[in-house]
Amino acid sequence: MGTAGDLQFVDPQKAGIAFLAATAEIRPDGSIVFRPRTQRLQLPEGAAAIAVVRIESPEQHAVPRAEPVLYGLKQIAATPNVRGLQIDYDARLSERAFYKTVLQALRSVTLKPVGITALVSWCSGDRWLDGEPIGEAVPMFFRMGRNESRNMRVESAVCRGAIGISTDEAWPDVRPDRKTRIYLFNPRAWTQADYAAALRRVEEWK
Repeated sequence: MGTAGDLQFVDPQKAGIAFLAATAEIRPDGSIVFRPRTQRLQLPEGAAAIAVVRIESPEQHAVPRAEPVLYGLKQIAATPNVRGLQIDYDARLSERAFYKTVLQALRSVTLKPVGITALVSWCSGDRWLDGEPIGEAVPMFFRMGRNESRNMRVESAVCRGAIGISTDEAWPDVRPDRKTRIYLFNPRAWTQADYAAALRRVEEWK
């Protein structure tokens, strides 16, 4: 569940919380600016919290070094009560070598579980994530590209344990296996009413 502000109304027995912990901006010269979250976040006691780090980049840039990103990720992973990391990076084809370097080196800076978000195409025909050292890749079935559809088949094994959907878009026609972890995005700040409506919609999803 994506976050903003006060989320103490979330039942930790029914949902965990994935929150934006930092943004890493790759600049045209390849330098990286790491910006930790500044907004206060209030979570219910016992909530399973996953720290999300978003990596953004311009269309053209020099090859960045992995070390600044790894240092930032290490600091975020050390945040109290964070159970794992999730990297959100829509890496272009030219950026995959850099991304793989980060993922492979990340195991040396934290023992916490590491997952990533993934374009659905990465989990279907373009299975470049197979074999990478990640716990899960979450295919994001919203804000999809021109060559993607909400009913695309997930083929990669690393993508089969989770799914990302949004409250403001249609979901795949068929719900995945009940064991599949659902990451639910809300384009606005979560409220208790939105949370209750989302739980109902998930329960009614067949």
